[in-house]
Amino acid sequence: MPPQPPELTLNRSKDLLACAAHNRNMWDKKGQQQHHDSPNNDDALSLLAQPLASSPRTGFSTSAPPLAQSFGLKSTPVSLWKKAAWVMFTIGIFLLPYLVLKACFHVQVSAGAWQTSVTYGMLMALDFMAVISFSALNRRGVNNRVKKRDPHWVGMSTGVVAVGYREDPVLLEGCLKSLKAIRYQSNRRILLVVDGNEAQDEYMVQIFQRVFDDQGAAIIRPNFLCKDRDINDSERQELVRQIAYHPGPVCVTQPHHGKRSAMYTGFAALLQQGIESVVVTDSDTYLDPHVCRELAFALSESPIVGAATGDVRIYNTGTWVSFLSSLRYWFAFNLERGAQSYHSVVNCVSGPLGIYRMSIISDVMDSWVQQSFLGVLCTYGDDRHLTNLVLNEGFKVKFSHYAICYTDTPIRFIAWVTQQTRWSKSFFREIPIQLGCIHLHSPWMTYALLYQLVYPMMMIYNLVNCIYFGTGTQILWWMVSVVFVGIMKTAYAVRITKDKKFFFTTVYGLLYMLGYVPAKIFAALTLYDNSWGTRQDPARLIRNFTQLHSYIAPVTWALVLFIGIFNDPGRYMRQVPLAPGESAPIFSDALVFWMLAVFVLAYFGSFLWYFVRTGLLTQEFKRDFSYEELYESTDSFVHVDGGRRKLARFTL
Repeated sequence: MPPQPPELTLNRSKDLLACAAHNRNMWDKKGQQQHHDSPNNDDALSLLAQPLASSPRTGFSTSAPPLAQSFGLKSTPVSLWKKAAWVMFTIGIFLLPYLVLKACFHVQVSAGAWQTSVTYGMLMALDFMAVISFSALNRRGVNNRVKKRDPHWVGMSTGVVAVGYREDPVLLEGCLKSLKAIRYQSNRRILLVVDGNEAQDEYMVQIFQRVFDDQGAAIIRPNFLCKDRDINDSERQELVRQIAYHPGPVCVTQPHHGKRSAMYTGFAALLQQGIESVVVTDSDTYLDPHVCRELAFALSESPIVGAATGDVRIYNTGTWVSFLSSLRYWFAFNLERGAQSYHSVVNCVSGPLGIYRMSIISDVMDSWVQQSFLGVLCTYGDDRHLTNLVLNEGFKVKFSHYAICYTDTPIRFIAWVTQQTRWSKSFFREIPIQLGCIHLHSPWMTYALLYQLVYPMMMIYNLVNCIYFGTGTQILWWMVSVVFVGIMKTAYAVRITKDKKFFFTTVYGLLYMLGYVPAKIFAALTLYDNSWGTRQDPARLIRNFTQLHSYIAPVTWALVLFIGIFNDPGRYMRQVPLAPGESAPIFSDALVFWMLAVFVLAYFGSFLWYFVRTGLLTQEFKRDFSYEELYESTDSFVHVDGGRRKLARFTL
């Protein structure tokens, strides 16, 4: 006979978290105890499940071996010789295009011409035109479906799973408030899974209790991981029954083992309840009140749509890095994912905002949580891998600009580079999986994969060729091509959003050049490293080494650019020698050089003058926004007007 569910107790005292003596204290962001009374009201109702620990009453234990051991996987670092072999292999991959071109077409690296930069710019422009065309078609299709929708439409049932690890208390509270404000009749579950059950993690439980104190929040404390137990294991079955037992919001605090294990627990609980789809989010994300409805509506387009994502925006835009990242997010979702959505092949359902059919999750969740690379369990990249598993099953993945959320982004350059390195590793690691299912989907999936893989390498070759072997004219032609595409992006974004902040789009190119490019290279060279490179490293020594590790790529890349630009400044004014039989150009290189120089200086000069004159740098959008500001703003989230959905302006 299976063990009985742990007893639920009612607690109406001020100490709502009085299941243990130390729980009467509050914890700050760093896990330090703050000795003051709980802010909850006397009449608040608390439904606290007893910890799922080994006891005579439950019969629970932790003797079952983890599934990872059964699969022969490990969490120890890769051996040194494997690291060295991988680095040499990656260097060979980077050099392969040059060697092939050199052998087949006798390409002279030292004889680059202005046509190379112009061709590079034309390819960028053509790609951009294709992307905006398909994204516009997708936007129009979504708008038409929404206009025809019944104002009282209610579709498939949803459950929200939010996961977090020692989150900023302010961000966590805003996230939970947004979950509480969800307006969708068919949303049947709000579940927060805390990836940690130590004293330093208790403040997250208390914040959850404070936000949901009027809805009878339940706290469940297993001392094992759901992913480490077989589906028929009695303790796992008891845990998911406990989560399903309580109808209100539930917080599960489990041993720290990473984001995937926390999400896995949430998935298992929703499967127990028979919920049709799961909405996933992070503990630092603010959701639009209608996000569940919009994501469910995206899935309802067709039974073969297995997942969908929405418009992820940034609220902490107070620094230049985070502000420019917020501009990049708009293009990444509204253009790139929009174009992919038109072909139903969105290649990454973003971690802060996504929805999946539970029927698919039940088939792939075990292989997803046990993903490994070079024999080591994978930690990051959970969103991209789960998306690829959906695509690999033959299902479609969509994007809806009506589903909106706000999340945070790194505010410092090195932290941003670390994030881009982690994401790039995930991209490289998923390439074989995508190649295995491209025949099931639109050719656009193949094109998008090749473009994301080839474009950074092509840009690196082109730039290094210019600054090491080119003249000043060739470098300026390269800059003009980049500026031209930047102007195209700016014009389109301002046209769609009516927001002046997108005039800064061209400036993002500097961030891309100085940070994203070296992150891409470094990610390929260190693909064997599965660490997050951030706060996940508990030891001070490891954390300091990781921070130093993060400086290697941008500093090395900056030195490469500096040496290439200043090793021979005189060559910028030299005349390019004519090849045998080549006629003299109409304009000399010196004249072309000065014409291009005047254009570039005039463009960026007028750019700066406009910002200073209009005070654009001091306007409201370049700052951090709280949940209350975003939720109460009429221009941030999507609102209902006369029963129809209207997309609010992007301006805040």
